[in-house]
Amino acid sequence: MKTGYKLALATASIALGFGVIQAKPAEAATLSGPINIYAAASLTDTLPQVEELYRQSNPNVTFMNTFGGSTGLANQIIMGTNPKPVDIFFSVSQAPLDNLQRANQLIEGTRQDILNNTLAIITPINSTISISSVQDLLPLKVAIGNPVSVPAGVFAQQLFANSGISGQLNLVLGTDVRDVLSLVSSNTVDAGIVYTTDALTALDKVKIAYTPPINLYSPIVYGSAVLRQTQNPDAARDFNSFLGSSQALGVFQVSGFSPIPEPMTTGGSIAVGIVGLMMKRKVTVKAKAKAKAAVD
Repeated sequence: MKTGYKLALATASIALGFGVIQAKPAEAATLSGPINIYAAASLTDTLPQVEELYRQSNPNVTFMNTFGGSTGLANQIIMGTNPKPVDIFFSVSQAPLDNLQRANQLIEGTRQDILNNTLAIITPINSTISISSVQDLLPLKVAIGNPVSVPAGVFAQQLFANSGISGQLNLVLGTDVRDVLSLVSSNTVDAGIVYTTDALTALDKVKIAYTPPINLYSPIVYGSAVLRQTQNPDAARDFNSFLGSSQALGVFQVSGFSPIPEPMTTGGSIAVGIVGLMMKRKVTVKAKAKAKAAVD
């Protein structure tokens, strides 16, 4: 673990003296084995960072992540086509979790809302196209996630409908938001609609051309739950709780997500800010280096 990251964790630990962030049970040190997670594609970069943080206190726990469109992943679980039992489902949009709950796939009491996100309209880094409204997409070739399996595509459709241009666009459907990001960065399309957090991972390849008003689409909420098919219930429950902790929220916040924290003490709030600030400095340095490399 890099020095700056250690410092952030150590500083956060001091803050814990003023308020508990995430109380670990005495038996947590004995947790072990793999945790199989199905998660939204937009969590590809950030979830492993949270897992790394968790493993500092639980070194015997390992993770197997499968990222993709949340609706498609939920359908695999409901239809029983997932090749291995899934321990935790970490979804964007309430609908996939609602479907799993109706199918009696969730362990009662483990479902939680954790994060918010927003939409961004992106164009290739060297694009000269100016976008100042959703209507400016009309003459363009636009990539969105396939609404059948990708919640980001559903949010994009809401954006079009509420902007009065539904059914009038030249659309290319991606398999998930990262596929849309790739279509834009490769100049395959003129523009694309992704989550803001996805755009922030590729500012050397794409640029945020326009941020649509959030009242033009439903709130983008990420939630998680432990599945009944879990083969490692103790570790799965513990890590699922950790996803909503102040430590984890601090990591997500650095990547551009907005946390939906549970009520916390003053010390807990301080710790989120400290971890977020220290990690944000690290990310800012990397982002500046990427931008400089792109210009050079």
